[in-house]
Amino acid sequence: MEDQGVEGPTPLLLSNSEKRVLELHDKLEQLQLEIALLNAQKNYSSDTASGRTIEVAQQELLDSRARYVLRNEVVASVVSANPILQAVHNGTKASPIERDLLPLLTDRDATSSTLASQSTELQTLLLDLTDVESRSLRLGQENVALAERLLDLAKQTEQGKAELLPSDSEHALEIAGLEAEVKSSRQRWRVLKGTASAIVAGSGVDWARDAELRDIVLDPVGEDV
Repeated sequence: MEDQGVEGPTPLLLSNSEKRVLELHDKLEQLQLEIALLNAQKNYSSDTASGRTIEVAQQELLDSRARYVLRNEVVASVVSANPILQAVHNGTKASPIERDLLPLLTDRDATSSTLASQSTELQTLLLDLTDVESRSLRLGQENVALAERLLDLAKQTEQGKAELLPSDSEHALEIAGLEAEVKSSRQRWRVLKGTASAIVAGSGVDWARDAELRDIVLDPVGEDV
């Protein structure tokens, strides 16, 4: 059963002429893009291209796309500026369709505010996650260090009693078990650190400015256990 209590935004009422203008505008942009592509293909020369590096071609492509997007955004801003002003300030010369823009502008502003708030919350969550991962890594490193210390003490005990205990005694089996546990702890530590490094690097947090986060991502020499 559909929820009839939730209503979407009221669609903007456009006359046939206004719809036609918007369709023609979209068609014009499409034609301009196709013409630019045809001109680029026409002017393409393999001799010229062979002397250029891929990096230069990629940079030129990015520059062209940036100019194209910027031009379209400027045109859209100029065309929509006056109707928006008329709608927001309820100008006396505002047309009916310009007055109808006000609810849509209100919805747009509310959506932008919600998006900004959610982005802030997401950034906070990422910072908290990074902090938890840092603490988890520290605890994991401490556990591995304690396990190695325990193994060292066990080896010292084994050396002191080597003459009294046969090689297949219960103590020898215990030492072997401790060695296996330390090896397993080292493997878990490497997996945990690799996972945390990937999370921090991909979280968007500026880890390069934080010493602990930088150590997690770059994995400095001497920290591997």
